[in-house]
Amino acid sequence: MSHLLSWSHYFEILKLDDDPLEISFYVRQCEIEQWSVRELKRLKQSMLFHRLALSSDKEGVMQLAREGKQISKPENILRDPYRVRE
Repeated sequence: MSHLLSWSHYFEILKLDDDPLEISFYVRQCEIEQWSVRELKRLKQSMLFHRLALSSDKEGVMQLAREGKQISKPENILRDPYRVRE
């Protein structure tokens, strides 16, 4: 048990299947990245551990988990609802 995590963190982590590798991954990442309980829930629901296990670009997946999707153009946020698709 880590003294850096709250009981709420452990409550969420204990909801995982009995895969010790997955449990240790989330415990370790919570310590390193200082995830809140809300962030832990979000990343568990997005299946971060499984995406990393299947991915060939593990650093890219971790960067996406840390930063979220980056908006590169204003058009990605605001779209014209009246624009007809071709």
